[in-house]
Amino acid sequence: MAQLSIPKRTTFRHGNLPDALMEAALRRLESDGVASITVRELARDTGVNHRAIYRHFPDKASLLAHVAERCWKDFIRHLKRAVANKPPGEPMLIAAGVALYVYGRDHPNTFHFGGRARSTFGDEYPRVEAAAMEALQIFAVGFAGTGMAPDYVIWRASVYMTSLQGIVTQILRRRFYLAPENAIPWMTDTCIMLIRGLKEGPGETAQFRHSDN
Repeated sequence: MAQLSIPKRTTFRHGNLPDALMEAALRRLESDGVASITVRELARDTGVNHRAIYRHFPDKASLLAHVAERCWKDFIRHLKRAVANKPPGEPMLIAAGVALYVYGRDHPNTFHFGGRARSTFGDEYPRVEAAAMEALQIFAVGFAGTGMAPDYVIWRASVYMTSLQGIVTQILRRRFYLAPENAIPWMTDTCIMLIRGLKEGPGETAQFRHSDN
């Protein structure tokens, strides 16, 4: 399994404690899941008294929100690499959709935590929601390239991204079996079906009727 790209720290100065805590938290998240992230364990990982952590983060929720932002930022870098040479439109959307699957496959704990964190921390910690929206914009650029009317783009991008998150979650939870050798072709076909369905989805009248309700 690929490892989340976390810089290796060879020296530590207390002035860099927030960064050191984030690195330690991301390592714990990647290897053992969010339950392994505790203030005392992070203090032990970084070699400080646990009370020192509260000088930078008022509580554990604040610390986890910052971890969530880092997770989304890492996902964004992964998406940008995947679509770097793809023109907006269906090629870009397929590349981004397959990349979402690959990220979840390679970083399952990070994938699950990042998705839950948006609803958990998004209101109180706007930077988490802002990072999620930055990821969504990549999909929005793809849909804009299909020639879709601008009023539809964000809505369809959101449906596409969240649908793929749900599909990948089912695969990772083993509620849906997907043979490794068939995974990329299957995800590619799934992306194509979703894209074409969303391009041919409900018309403007239906969308506004839904919004009025």
